[in-house]
Order: sequence, then structure tokens, then C-alpha cells
Amino acid sequence: MMKINNNAAAAFLLCSIGLAQAQEKDSVTAKKLDEVVMVGTRTAPRSSISTPLPIDNIDAAVIQSSGHNSVGQALQYRIPSFNSTSAAVQDATSLLDPFEIRNMGSSRTLVLINGKRKNQSSLIFTQNTIGKGETGADLSSIPSIAIKKIEILRDGASAQYGSDAIAGVINIILKDKISFTEASANLGLYSKGDGFSQNFNLITGSTFKNGGFLTFSTNLQNNDYAYRNGKVNSYWEAQTFGASQSDVDAYLAKYPDAQNKNAYPKKNSISFLINTSIPVSDRSNLYANASFATKKVSSFANHRTPYWVNPANVLNSPDGFTPTFIGDLTDYGATLGYKTKTESEWNIDLSATFGGNKILYTVGNTFNAALGASSPINFKPGGFRFNNIIGNIDVSKRLSEHIALAFGSEARKEEYEIYAGDPASYYQTGSVSFPGASPENSGTFSRYNIGVYADAAFDISEATTFNATARFENYSDFGNALIWKFSARQNIIGKKLVARGSVSTGFRAPTLQQVYLSTIQNVFANGKIVAEGLFNNVGKEAKAVGIPKLDAEKSLNFTLGLGIQPNKNFSVTIDGYLINVYDRILLSSRMSDKTTILDPLNNIGITNVNAASFFINGVDTRTIGLDLVANYRNIDLAKGKLAFNLALNMNHSKITKNSDKLNGLNLSAPFNRTEEALATTSRPALKAVLGIDYTIQKWNISLNNTLFGKATYANSGMPGANLAWNDPDAGSQSYLRFKPRMTTDITINYNINSKNTINFGILNVFNVLPKWELRNLPSNTAYDEVYNTVTFNGRYQQSSYDAQHFSIFGTQFILGYNIKF
Repeated sequence: MMKINNNAAAAFLLCSIGLAQAQEKDSVTAKKLDEVVMVGTRTAPRSSISTPLPIDNIDAAVIQSSGHNSVGQALQYRIPSFNSTSAAVQDATSLLDPFEIRNMGSSRTLVLINGKRKNQSSLIFTQNTIGKGETGADLSSIPSIAIKKIEILRDGASAQYGSDAIAGVINIILKDKISFTEASANLGLYSKGDGFSQNFNLITGSTFKNGGFLTFSTNLQNNDYAYRNGKVNSYWEAQTFGASQSDVDAYLAKYPDAQNKNAYPKKNSISFLINTSIPVSDRSNLYANASFATKKVSSFANHRTPYWVNPANVLNSPDGFTPTFIGDLTDYGATLGYKTKTESEWNIDLSATFGGNKILYTVGNTFNAALGASSPINFKPGGFRFNNIIGNIDVSKRLSEHIALAFGSEARKEEYEIYAGDPASYYQTGSVSFPGASPENSGTFSRYNIGVYADAAFDISEATTFNATARFENYSDFGNALIWKFSARQNIIGKKLVARGSVSTGFRAPTLQQVYLSTIQNVFANGKIVAEGLFNNVGKEAKAVGIPKLDAEKSLNFTLGLGIQPNKNFSVTIDGYLINVYDRILLSSRMSDKTTILDPLNNIGITNVNAASFFINGVDTRTIGLDLVANYRNIDLAKGKLAFNLALNMNHSKITKNSDKLNGLNLSAPFNRTEEALATTSRPALKAVLGIDYTIQKWNISLNNTLFGKATYANSGMPGANLAWNDPDAGSQSYLRFKPRMTTDITINYNINSKNTINFGILNVFNVLPKWELRNLPSNTAYDEVYNTVTFNGRYQQSSYDAQHFSIFGTQFILGYNIKF
């Protein structure tokens, strides 16, 4: 085997990993490095850890001390290329926070638990929000205290892991081999006195002879509503709804916010996780992990004022009514595996994984206008279920000091079910705010796929490493995919200057949710409730309009970077990347052209919609960017140790052309400027994190600054927003520009003794909120008219209804206590 001393291994790894490593003490660094499970290759581990790929390695202590209750939010304020944002008043979107790496959408990031694929959520985002048309795994379903570390591979990895890894891989590594009990309790409260949260974590474990272990962990979390209502503009309210100005004035004099509830939802959740490994011989062990999480999320739809919707005496509410929305979510998964090393030193890993996600909806305080006075006021509009069963076999061996080989196979069956709602929820116009799924749009759908791969690593010398991977996949619903990857690392000046790079092809299979989801949604447009049909790709509606069946996305990825390590305490990495995605799947615009959309639908009996949308292999996109990570640690200051961490991501995404699969389709603006912005520019073009960590005696103080650069968006209803993205006039139309803003978090930990720790923190110390401005307004358009279009007449004053690139809820205070037994 290649011989590299511990200091050299640590030096190179620090060129590859993220912010957390800069906060680790020298005494534990070498030990932690040997525990990392690399997600960049499938070959057998080397005697030291090195990688030609950019990887962020986030230690559990960083997540737990961040002050954020969710893993997604902890990563949002630590990893610049990672984005996750909570949305207010978005119905089902409140159940999950969409996340993504490198502005590629959550469905292009693969999530693993201990190296095994985690199930997707059954929910797909259909509102005009960040993450529209995407689905992904629910990161909140894993108790944060169960996490040992998180690896984020910022590079395309479809050749190693299959579909969904175009942007990268998040590998959640669970704690093991613990023989203690640890508990933590945390409280949180926003500076406005709302959003009170309580978070309790517990982990306990035992170790067995010969290295076996069993751990159990749980998380209980509750948080109340946090309201951020705006003041409604009376004039534009009357213009929007065609209402009497005097009626609107009288109503808003009584209720300046029109009784709207722009709120962070109320959430109650509990999750459990078990992780174990049992040796069966000197060379073999059985391993398993299982998780279960349940969550109830309560939120509100827009308040229906009397001049907007007449309650027809069903609700007896002269001041209007606010429909309520409840989502009940369960997420579950389990893996059982067997690892062995043969006498000839082959590593064999056999495993079976089962996982699923189920969501059921309840809508209350509303009615179905078509049923008149006989309408119920509470509805069960249905829901969704997704599950998968996966079998893996992975074989690897280091054949010599210079060559390692791996190969294996994965077989997977996926199943997606749409639950029908109760009849009153979908009858004719359906329940106001959230119609139910009809039996015609419900059902159970499945597919299977099998893939095989081969992976070889060549250590030409101590300074030069090459890695090559190839993968073949066969899907029952769209066919085959053959992809490959090639990566390399070269030491230029010993371990002090390292060059690395990769080139790969990739693919992403259309999800079953994208293929089969059909629903009728009530959306707000120009003061009226408009029925929009989202139709699947295999039904009569798609055939009538001429929409082709979905095919896989394809990608071509390039990365090139440098790692600089002049000494053991200072490191810098710079990695550039280029990602081309072909036939990218997007949820189309709400198309309402009479000739090409509504008439064909009317001809097959679909007369209850005013607009239609479809999932389509619609465009080709290009994403180019740069990641920089710099760490300087172990600086002596007043008998303490100081560390600096700087990381940034620069990202530019654009649509390069319509997909060839649109050729021959006579559609007017299937992807307009709103869809273009959601897919490309609605995330910050620059995001940077500067962390300062100071440890002295029993105290640890962390200061974290996160800069969100500009982001642009074409809000629905703005001048020109409905133009096709490539319309010659599109570039001169108005848009929303989010200004660069920086938030600051400070957390203080005091170690009372080796078993007790107390922490206090202020998140977003200076109460920084998103700010935006309107650009390129036509000369004949009033500013306040567009402003009120964007904010729904002022209901959403902090950020637009449709897009926000970081939290709108402001300063939050946190207090926590941790104890070990």
C-alpha cells in the first residue's frame, strides 16, 4: 500500500473538506479522518484518506452548535453551495424545505444514509416557489443527534451511484460505537415574541464484544406560528378584485392586513433511529439501521375577504374566512446488510434497503361552492405515498499498492400512489383553496431498474492518482443509460500544492411523481380563482396537446481545482465547475392559449380548467461556478485558540436552448420568464460564509456571517413575466432584484464540566431581512402597481409571495442544555 504519514494525509484532506474541520483540535483530527466514508469513489479505502474531488465534511458538533433545529438550516448557514429556504403560506410546500446544491434543484442531489440511498419524499412542489417541479429526500426525518458527520460531494456522481446525483451527493453518516447516554434540550423564540420552539434530542448506546454496537436516538420538536403580515393597499385591493372602493376601505380600516396569515407553519414532529452492527466472525458482520419520523404541519391559505369570495352562508362569516391546511407526514426507512472480507482480501457488501414517505392532507374552514349550503366545511383532499425497495451488492479489493478495483450492482423497485380525496373535496370546482384528487387522477404506479458499475483507482505514484468509473442502468419505463466518470489528483509541490479535476456524464430518471401526478389546483390570478390542470405525461390530456412522454435528463460535468496547504494550520481549495444538463425536466408555465391548449382539452371533455401545465423535457441548461474554502486554525490568542473559516460559492445558471424534444410542438411560451428564473437565477449568484471560532478554557464562542448575493426573479403578474424565456423582448422586461444581504449568528457554549454544557445563541443578530427592488419597469407602468402585484397588494411586505432567498422571520434567540450520562 501507498505509505503516507498522518500529517500528510491530514494536510491533503484539509484541502478537500469544508468548514467543520477548521474547528477540530489537533488531538482528534487524525482519528476523525480515518472514520470518513468517502463518497467520491467505490473502491477499497487506501491506507490514508485522499480524494481528487471537492468534499465538505461537516462534523456533528457543528450541526448541534449551530443553533438551527433542522439539518437543512444548519447546512444553509455553513455550506455556500447548499441552499434551503422555508416558505410561508404555500399549502403543501410548508411540509418540506426544498434544498439543493449548486442551484440545480433538490431532485439532482442524491441523499445517502451510511452510503445507502435514502427514499424520496412523495411530495412534489407545484407552486411558484423555489424548488418548483422538484422532489427530494426529507433531511428532517433523521434525528440530528444521531448524525456523526455529513459529507457533501460537490461533483456529479451518477456513474458511482446512479440517478439523482448530477449535482452531487449528501452522505449522512450515523454515530456508532458509543456506550453512553446523551440528551439535549433547546428553546427558540423570534424577537417579535412568536415562533416559540422546543427541541429535545436523546441518544443512547452500547458496545459489544469484537466491535459490535447498538445505538438508539430520538428527536421531539415543536414550534408555534411566526406571523409576518403586511399592510394591504386599499386602492390596488379594490382594483385587483373589482370591488367597491368604499367596501374595501371599510374592511381594511378594521383589518389592515386583510386578516391574512403570512406565517411560518406550526410543526410537531417526532423521529426515531436505530443503528447497529453485530460481528458474526473475525471477518464478517451484520449491520442495520432503521428510522421512523412523523410530522404534523399546520398552516393557512390566503384569507378570503367578503369582496373576494362569497361564503354563500355556509361558514356564516361576514368578515370572510381563512382556510386551514394540515399535512400529516410519515417517513420511514431501514437497511439490513452483511459485510465480509474473504481470505483473498475481497470486500463484499450485500444489503437490502426499504424506505417510504406518506403524506395525507386535511383542509378546514372552507367549502365547495358547487355544493352550495350543503357543502361541508372540512375536507380530506387525499395525499401521496412513495416507497422503494433496493438491493445492493458491492465488491472491492486493493489489488496492489497501485491499483484498487470495485464493482457491483443495484436493483430498485419504486412505487408511487396518489390517494383520492373525499367526494366533496373534488366535486366540480372542489374545496376552496385546495381541491381534492379525483379517482380519475389517483392510483398506484410502479417501475423497476437495475444498474451495474465498475470502478478502478490507479495510484501511479504517491503524487499521482487516477480514478475511472462506468455504469449501465436499465429502467422499465424509459430504457437504458450508459455513463462514465474520470477523475485525477496530482501533487505539484509535495502535499502543499495539489491539482485535481474530473469529467463525467450523468443522468436523472424522471421521478414517478413527475410522470404520473395529475391534479386540479385553484390558483390566484388577477383577483380571481383560476382552475389550473396539472396533467400527467401518459394520459389523454398530454396526448391531446401533443406533450411527449418524459425521458431521462442527461448531463456533462467538469470540475478543476487546486488545494493549497503551506502548513498544517492553513489550507485553501479553489474548485471551478461546469454542468451542462440536457433535456432538463421542468414543470411548464400555466398555459392558457385557446388554440393549442384549451380547445384540444375541450375536445376530449376537459372543460373545467382555465389553464394547463405539464412536466416536460423542456430545456438545456448550463451552470458554471466556483467554490472556495479557506481555513486558518490554532492561532494563539490570550491563552485560547482562534480559527477562521471562509467559504464562498459563485454560481451562474442559464437556459441555453429549448430541448430538442420540443421540436414540432406548437406551444406558446411553455417556459416563461418566471419558470426561467425559478430554474436559474432565483438563488444567490454569490453566497459566502465567514466563521470565527474562539476557544478558551471552558468557553467556545462562534461568530458566523453569511452573505447572500443578488438574486433575480420575474414574479408572476409583472410586465412581461408571461413571455417565453427566449422571446426577443424578454431581456428588456421588468424583474425583481434581491439585494445582497448578510446575516450574523453568534453562539456561546460553556462546558460546565465534562458531562454538562450550556449554550446560548442569537441567530440573525441584526434582524436582517431580504430586500428587493424592481428593475426595468416600462415607462408607462406605475411602480406601485407592479409593487402591489408582487406583494399581493402588500400582504407579503418582506419578500414576494413567490420567492425568497433566505428567512423572512428575523432575529431568533436560542437556549440549550446538553448532558451526558
